[in-house]
Amino acid sequence: MSAPSPAAPGYLWVLSEPGSQATLEEFQDWYDNEHVPLRMENISEFETGARYEAADGQKPGWAAAYDISSVALFSDHKYTRLRANRSPREGALVARLEVLDRRTAEKLGETSAPPPADQAPRFVLTAAGDDKPSEDELKLFEGVEGWRRSHYHRVYDSLIIGHGREPKSNVAPKFVVVHEFDTESYVSSPAYSKATDGKTEVRRWKLYKATPNTASKA
Repeated sequence: MSAPSPAAPGYLWVLSEPGSQATLEEFQDWYDNEHVPLRMENISEFETGARYEAADGQKPGWAAAYDISSVALFSDHKYTRLRANRSPREGALVARLEVLDRRTAEKLGETSAPPPADQAPRFVLTAAGDDKPSEDELKLFEGVEGWRRSHYHRVYDSLIIGHGREPKSNVAPKFVVVHEFDTESYVSSPAYSKATDGKTEVRRWKLYKATPNTASKA
């Protein structure tokens, strides 16, 4: 799939599952105290960073989402070096994870700007498929209790790896609409069926932790 203009805003969505070869405790410790800080404390292009736990009982059971100021970051050395030069702990843990599903996307539109970490939405609905969404899909939840904002993206690169499995490239749905809420009552609204109809992947998430960006803007 073709890459977007380097000036386009980006979005990074990573689904993961510790599995039987890694404990939840070490997975959380790595993510919260190494993986996320390396990005949110050192790279200013990460506008937001938040981790989510599945609210629908499905696997993968964990996800991380980042709003990125420009997709140019994805090919910048200050970012690519993080994977090229993993710490021994990170390298060993990643090799044992059951699933690490990384999706790199360009942002196509949003109803409002990303909120700061202390105002991160508590619940998220992701509705993905291979057909490009219309801008009308961003407005489906207008007026629904707890709706915060919606945004949509084109996934132009993806990779799924995991312990004992063959890596798979670019098999993720090509487009995703992300709806954010302060309550979970959206599930019972008529808009829910409209937002999920025809989608190949529908997931519901609840906020685990949001992290502010403290990197120098200089």
